[in-house]
Order: sequence, then C-alpha cells, then structure tokens
Amino acid sequence: MVRTFSQETPFPYPWTACVQAFFLRYPNPQASHVVTVDVLDRHVEQRAPRSPHGPPSFVLCTSRLLLKRGSLPSWAPKNIIKNTEAWVLEESEVDLLPPSPDNSAPRVMSIWTRNLDHTAVLAVTEGIRFTENCVDVPPKAPTQCLTAADVRSQVSFKLLRRRIEKFGLTSYLSHKDTSREGLFWSIQNLAYLLEPSKAMPVLQRAPERSRTRRLLHALRPPFLDGYPVGPIQWVKRRWKRWREGELATRSVDT
Repeated sequence: MVRTFSQETPFPYPWTACVQAFFLRYPNPQASHVVTVDVLDRHVEQRAPRSPHGPPSFVLCTSRLLLKRGSLPSWAPKNIIKNTEAWVLEESEVDLLPPSPDNSAPRVMSIWTRNLDHTAVLAVTEGIRFTENCVDVPPKAPTQCLTAADVRSQVSFKLLRRRIEKFGLTSYLSHKDTSREGLFWSIQNLAYLLEPSKAMPVLQRAPERSRTRRLLHALRPPFLDGYPVGPIQWVKRRWKRWREGELATRSVDT
C-alpha cells in the first residue's frame, strides 16, 4: 500500500525571497542530518510562450546532489540497510519572468527530490511548488507552497512492507515542519547569506528542537505512531488499570 501526502501552506514571504532562500537553506540549525550539498548542473532552458502572442519564457534548471544521514527503527531487520546515509537527487525549475501585475501568469518554482539509495526498501519522492501571488489582497499570502509526497517500499514481505511505508510516512511528516523552519531561517537571514560581511543576527533556537526534545523524540514509543503495542507496554497498561481499580475499590470501602 503506497502512502501519499499533500498539503498547501501559505508563506508570508515574497516569492523571490523563497526562491533565493531555498538554494541557500543548507546549512541551517534545523538540518543537522544534511551532510553535503553539491550542484551537478545548472542551465537556462527556453520554453514555449505562456500566451499565443507572448514572448518565449525561460526557466532556470538546477540539479543538486544531497547526502543525508538517517536512522533505522529498532524493529527493522538486521542488515536490511548496511549504511543509513543516502544520496538524494534534487531537481528544480524556476521561472525567469517579470512579475505579472494581474497575476495572470504567476511565477512558479518547482522542486522534485528522491533518494537514490535503498530504493527497494524505501523510496520517498517529494514535490514542492512555490507559486507567486502578485495581487495585493490582504487575506492572500505572497507565496503559496504546495507539498506532495509519495512513500513506497518494494519489500516482498507484505506485513514488513506496510510497516516500512508507515514508518517512512511518519518520519517524513515529523521532519516536514523542521524543513519549513529551516527555510524560514534562511529567508530571515537572507541578507547575511548573500553578503556574509554583514553582521549575523542573534538566532533563537526553536524550543522544540532542543537537546531534551530531540532525546524525548528519539525515545518516543513506537505505539504512539500507530504501531502495535509491545509486550512491555501491554503489561504496563494492565498494571495501571489494575492499580486504578484497586484504588477505586479501597475508596468505596472507606
């Protein structure tokens, strides 16, 4: 069973800032799992005009290779993956057009990412699209971000395949917010990233990413993410229910 996810989020930042910050978002305090980022190719392509009598459009195409470090759950079979690091291919296209005053042809940045290693065990494909809003309407955010993900496994054992896909989707959702925070960090520090000679502002580390919170997340019981309750947790629940019933009986007797 393939797991999918889709969500549209408003970004309170201009589209141009989102585009620049996306290419400069590594490293950031929220992406300690990203080891390296390398540009493989970058060129400009000419595309068909968006209108019948309009000028040709141009798109900036970029291919980057990222090395990310991950971790395996405790229930994963031994030697299913020898190395938890994985190469990820990122391809993006950015419209090189002037802004449209009437928003008839909004500029768009499209990104596709997919892991190149361990694809038989777990393949995660993500698509992101930043769409510019040129009309100055207060309820409308300057940029709309559409995120979609496809999580699938090719493990032959059906029960294990379902559990791997569920774990992959849960892991993706848990890192989705931190990825957005990393992009926001990059946008807020865009002036420094473009010109490092400027003073670096003081950054407040997000409380949910503190060492204590990371440790608690690492020790998070798997049953909280939808997995079956283990024998230890089952005994603890039965003991708790017995204690509650014993205390209730004593209070009635007294």
